[in-house]
Amino acid sequence: MWQRYKFFNNMKYIIGGELYSLQDIENGVLRANRKGVGMIFRPFSVSDARYKVALEHHEPLIHFALVCGAKSCPPIKTYSADGVMDQLKTAAQAFLEGEDVLVDLEKGTVALSKIFQWYKEDFGGTDSSLIGWICDNMDQSEKRDQLKKLHASGRYKVHFLTYDWSTNS
Repeated sequence: MWQRYKFFNNMKYIIGGELYSLQDIENGVLRANRKGVGMIFRPFSVSDARYKVALEHHEPLIHFALVCGAKSCPPIKTYSADGVMDQLKTAAQAFLEGEDVLVDLEKGTVALSKIFQWYKEDFGGTDSSLIGWICDNMDQSEKRDQLKKLHASGRYKVHFLTYDWSTNS
């Protein structure tokens, strides 16, 4: 895990004459200058030249494309500029239909990937808005129907799955 931390924070790239780590790109630029996991401050201060390239609004779908290579991450894929939004939606749908969203209608529980806990703010900030976002971004399926039913009832408990940091083959 320490190797991943160093890679995402210490490897720097020169873009437009400015230095960016992968952490800066993810949290500073693509997440609209939001604090990342374990960060105390936002990546860019208003006086930082890189602040002006931060997106105005974050896009939650990036969490299904920006991955660290761990087993609990979505699979690594390539994306093209043409159709990137459709590709991100497809990646999200595949992740949501897998073992990272588990619904138990009888027990009234929803088990979610730790990614949703770490970045809950990007999915609305509450359990209800998170479940709503997931329902809105799933393909039509029995799992989606069960999740929508639980969400509509308001009687459910959300918990987060243990994150598997071993390497995704």
